[in-house]
Amino acid sequence: MRRFLMRISFGLILASLVLNAVLVVMFSWTYTALTQETLVATVYFTKPYDSSGFHVAHLNGENGKVVGDFKIYGEQWRIDAKFMKMKYWSNLLKLDSRYVLERFEGRYKKSEDQNSHQNLSYDLGENTLLDRFTLLGWNPFVDIEYGSSVYQEITLNQVFEIYKTPTGFVVRRAPLAVDDNAMKR
Repeated sequence: MRRFLMRISFGLILASLVLNAVLVVMFSWTYTALTQETLVATVYFTKPYDSSGFHVAHLNGENGKVVGDFKIYGEQWRIDAKFMKMKYWSNLLKLDSRYVLERFEGRYKKSEDQNSHQNLSYDLGENTLLDRFTLLGWNPFVDIEYGSSVYQEITLNQVFEIYKTPTGFVVRRAPLAVDDNAMKR
C-alpha cells in the first residue's frame, strides 16, 4: 500500500510540474502576442532648422525601404495611418493588427502657428484597402478600424523608430549612427 501511495504521489507531483511548465509557456506566449512591437518606419532629419523654418525629413519604411525625403515646416513631425485592431483572442492566433501609412507632415506646437504658418503634408502612396475577410458583412477577427497618429519634436542626430503594437503606433528615439548603412542615401 505504501508503494502504491508513493507512486500516486510521484505521479501527482510530476503532473503538477508538467502543468506548471505548460502554464508558464502559455503565459509567455500570450504576453508576447499581446505586447508585440513591430518596426514599421524610421525617420531622421539631416538639415538643421534654419531661418526659412523647414527641415528635411528622411523617411524609411519596413525593412529600411526608402519612402522619400520630405521638406516639412514646424517644430514637430507627424505620421498618420489607417489602423485595423484585431480582437485580443485573434492576436493569440497570430492574426496581427494591420495598418496602412497615409500621411507625413510637419506640425507646429501652437495651433495659432499651425493655422497661420506655412504647412506641407505628403501622401505616402499606400492608399490600398486593408485586406478584409467577412462573413455576411461581419468579421469575427476585427475589433475596430480607426486612424492612428504619432508625433514627436524634431531633433537632429536622432532616429525615430515607429512601431506597430496591437492597438496603434508608438515612437522610440535612438541616436543616429554616423556610419549606419541603412541611413545613408
